[in-house]
Amino acid sequence: MNADPLELALREVTDTKRLLDSLISASESFDYVRAKATLEELRLKVRVLGRVQAELSAERASSDSLIIPFPVQGRVLL
Repeated sequence: MNADPLELALREVTDTKRLLDSLISASESFDYVRAKATLEELRLKVRVLGRVQAELSAERASSDSLIIPFPVQGRVLL
């Protein structure tokens, strides 16, 4: 994954806010079709973000394993 996690999170939060605003206005106007479509978009977003979270966690775990421990001063590791 090449995207900056902070940038990705901000973009997804902004898009989710847009979807929730749409859902609320569809509910207020009793637009069942639009509300149902928006809920489906939110469900899809949850699945996609779950995958992104798994990828970021795996990426973080693999980068953590690349850390080389240095010996504490005065101690020698064999």
